[in-house]
Amino acid sequence: MPHRYKNNRCTISDDWTYKNMKVVYMENDYLRIGVLVGRGSDIFEFYYKPGAIDFMLRLQKDIHNPNETFSQIRNTPNQLEDYYYGGWQEALPNSPTFNYRGAELGQHGEVHLIPWKHAIIENSAEQVALKLWTQPLRVPVTIEKTLTLHKDSACLNVEEKLVNESPTDLDIMWGHHIAFGLPFLKEGGHIDTNASDFYAEPAMPDNRRFEPGKSQKWPLVNNINGQSHNGSLIPPSDIEHYSDLAYLSGFPDTASYTLWNSSKDLGFKVAWDPSVFTTLWYWQERFATKDAPWWGSAYALGLELWTSRWSADPNKAIKEGEWLRLKGNELISTSFTISIEDKGL
Repeated sequence: MPHRYKNNRCTISDDWTYKNMKVVYMENDYLRIGVLVGRGSDIFEFYYKPGAIDFMLRLQKDIHNPNETFSQIRNTPNQLEDYYYGGWQEALPNSPTFNYRGAELGQHGEVHLIPWKHAIIENSAEQVALKLWTQPLRVPVTIEKTLTLHKDSACLNVEEKLVNESPTDLDIMWGHHIAFGLPFLKEGGHIDTNASDFYAEPAMPDNRRFEPGKSQKWPLVNNINGQSHNGSLIPPSDIEHYSDLAYLSGFPDTASYTLWNSSKDLGFKVAWDPSVFTTLWYWQERFATKDAPWWGSAYALGLELWTSRWSADPNKAIKEGEWLRLKGNELISTSFTISIEDKGL
């Protein structure tokens, strides 16, 4: 990508807070990335300067500090929905709400609402790097990640480590809840991915898009009426209201997706190792849910890296070996990249 912007350097700063939560900004001539260190290490802003667009979903709900804003009944199963505003969350050590070997776990796990520790480990004009780490309360794992930004690239590099801090084997789900919205997808869009397999989650409401519970080949899949259509096409936001969740898998040695806008001149690309994150969740909420938690006002599209599918019976899924098994004191590592594809440059 050519140098077209004036600073030609990187910057990083942790001199920021929002509602008493620590915030770190990483920046170069192409990107401004906001990391909510004080709550889940969320990437709440992924702003692309040449296109003047923030790719991350932002719903009407503000970002709240969970230590200062309380729901009437602080109910473990729906904490994520209480505080969900969009953005990109790390999810660990589970997705479905259940009791794991005596530990009561809420939706999408423990690490998305707690503060993370951080250190700026590189700060030069050429490159900046931010290290983040935390450990949840109820399951003995440590998660660590390093975000790196180079001066001449619209690409964020992410390296992650996950450690089982106990001598006993653990079964986990690990995910990156990356969500997009408006105005990026107002006129619709398109998903390019090297996945081959598709399966729509049965446990979704009737006002859905895809035929559930049937293994199909991507991208020509059946809609709810049994008609074959291109599942990679995203309709404009003002038509076809529905709510759905499906899974893409069957990646080769490397995995990637690019979410394009309707004109296919601007895309958000994620490339990763499918040996860890085997499944891409394809979540859509298009003004269809009229009750809690969306109240008919949410437009969201998630393309989320996960170690497995969601399961209504997580204990059965664990027994059948679907979840990621961490041996006692085992460490696993992985990396991925996020880049902006701009055909106008």
